Amino acid sequence: MERDASGHGAGASVAVKPPIAQRRRQTAAHHGLLQHDDYAWLRAGNWQTVMRDPWALAPDIRAYLDAENAYAGAAMADVEALRLALVKEMRGRIKEDDSSVPAPDGDFAYATRYAHGAEHPTVVRTRRGGGEEKVLLDADALAAGKSYFRLGAFSHSHDHRLIAYSSDEKGNEYFTLRLRDAETGIDLTEVIEETNGAEDAASPQGSAPRRRRSAERNGRPLGRYLMCVHVRPEATQIAVL
Repeated sequence: MERDASGHGAGASVAVKPPIAQRRRQTAAHHGLLQHDDYAWLRAGNWQTVMRDPWALAPDIRAYLDAENAYAGAAMADVEALRLALVKEMRGRIKEDDSSVPAPDGDFAYATRYAHGAEHPTVVRTRRGGGEEKVLLDADALAAGKSYFRLGAFSHSHDHRLIAYSSDEKGNEYFTLRLRDAETGIDLTEVIEETNGAEDAASPQGSAPRRRRSAERNGRPLGRYLMCVHVRPEATQIAVL
């Protein structure tokens, strides 16, 4: 494809101009040296809050980022067909309807698989003695209608009654942990928010989860979470997340 002096495709339908950020000089002293930064205002002081709630971002910063995104979309519009063609070619070279090797555990064997065209996995299990496959978690269905979705970790309880899974629905790397009844497919009402998405687990006879929040580093979850899922006179069963 021929390109003009600006680097855009010669067939671009519109002329686009990049947004220009305002210069707002800020000066800070570090180790006896003065540092001048004309664009420090683009670094949100409340960025930790913004990670949890994107709408908390300052309006002027959001406006500039929206302008940058609009510019990028317009500048790359003439190669959109090529981008889609490349994605189609790459997907044509992989096995989309793939699946993992079933992992046996007790009376069941657990596996993940992808349907053709799916973006997210489906978690299934079958009885080792034979029987129909049961879908435990359809991540594509969970992602439906959401602008962002990422499945974190998944595991099952020792008695196979519960499954625990985590997901990020904002793209901020804060994962929400949920417990689901493996037989009914219904999630329990209580959730654990702002986990790090690490390998999760449910206890053999788990019920309502509770948590102890760990420390953070740079505004992100650090360390592990304790989920107390069943209390009996003789023992308290805890899953460490």
